[in-house]
Amino acid sequence: MTDLLSTLQLVLKDGGYQCWLMPVERRAGVTFEDDTLMGFGYVFEDPQSLIEQWRAQEAATLNRYASRFRAANEKAWNIYSIFLCATAAEEEQARVIRQIEEDLDRTRKIAACGVGTVDEVVTALLPIMPLQYRPTLEQEDYAARLRRRIADFAPDAAEAALNEDVPPADVIALLGTKS
Repeated sequence: MTDLLSTLQLVLKDGGYQCWLMPVERRAGVTFEDDTLMGFGYVFEDPQSLIEQWRAQEAATLNRYASRFRAANEKAWNIYSIFLCATAAEEEQARVIRQIEEDLDRTRKIAACGVGTVDEVVTALLPIMPLQYRPTLEQEDYAARLRRRIADFAPDAAEAALNEDVPPADVIALLGTKS
């Protein structure tokens, strides 16, 4: 559980947030803030604990830090609560956890179970992370890819174009281009 809290803090810092560790009601948590929003996040032992305890944890945190939230002026309207669990939820639990995010009372919420890796935490936090583009390149046989592309417009030239034994003039002839 501590590792997931550290991962949460790391992901938030990488997202440009200032972060502080803080315990509320004997549960370690992390607070975070940037120029436009602020919030807090907690890690739960299992999905059922998250379901049963998130509301009380949110209320305790808001009560404890109410003066700081009020002093945040415009950011006070943009407070996020994050509730995470490394254990995957069963189907019914997952439905209830999705409903937590739809509860806009007091704070905006992000709730997710089955998150443990940095990538899974980043995915869970996408609503508050800066826009990102992560290209994924699959391992591919580039010669086969080029053959397929050539075959799209010159099927007879697809094999010859990458064959070192075929003279370039013959490839050009197969492509239908006159030199």
